[in-house]
Amino acid sequence: MHTQSISFGQLASAAWPGLHVREVDGWLLRSAGGVTNRANSVLAEGEPADVQAALTEVERHYARLGQPSVFQVGPDSRPTNLDELLAARGYRVVTPVYGQTAAIPEALAALGEQTRHPVVTEQPTESWLDLYWAQDGRKDPASRFITQQILAAVPGGYAELDGQALVRGALVRDWVGIFGMWVDPAARGKGLARAVLAGLLRWAADRGATHAFLQVMVDNTVAQRLYASAGFSTVSSYHYRVLDRP
Repeated sequence: MHTQSISFGQLASAAWPGLHVREVDGWLLRSAGGVTNRANSVLAEGEPADVQAALTEVERHYARLGQPSVFQVGPDSRPTNLDELLAARGYRVVTPVYGQTAAIPEALAALGEQTRHPVVTEQPTESWLDLYWAQDGRKDPASRFITQQILAAVPGGYAELDGQALVRGALVRDWVGIFGMWVDPAARGKGLARAVLAGLLRWAADRGATHAFLQVMVDNTVAQRLYASAGFSTVSSYHYRVLDRP
């Protein structure tokens, strides 16, 4: 990774933060009304003095919130056998993803010149939000309100191309995090994803970003091919462990 002083988990957390964060013995307990696992899970990169006590307090904390206990587990998780400890307590694995990065100049060169250019704004427009809600599936006003709070918590760019493609970029240090990439199914295969990604990366570079990062589902091979063609490579991976019982 480009910035060695911050883990991929910390980078992603800064770009899509929990609205409330509590520390328990080195672990960060994030919550945001249950909207997304990333904002409602434990970033366990500190080393607890008493792991079993910390696990018990995590489960109490999320039970009080009326939410399942969720851990984000990756190579920087501590203790190093956290995955095994959680499995033994009945936590199941969900949402395995790859963490990928690219230098922005190299990514732009790989994407090449584009004939179509998105509009990029520093606040989400109503049309951007309408498209985002349509593909995201969030219907209730409370979840939409929380999502907008998460978006507003980090400086970012919101790229939209003719109502057919969108993506969000979150600025963290000299990085831009790529989130919410979407192309209308009726318009896929026409290079819109490449165009909207290139436009966002140019916008980020103009604001001092030198590198980009993203998370892509392990089973999303179509998106992986797109990102590979833009010069992104896998540098990390993680998954969530969820305890369903209260």
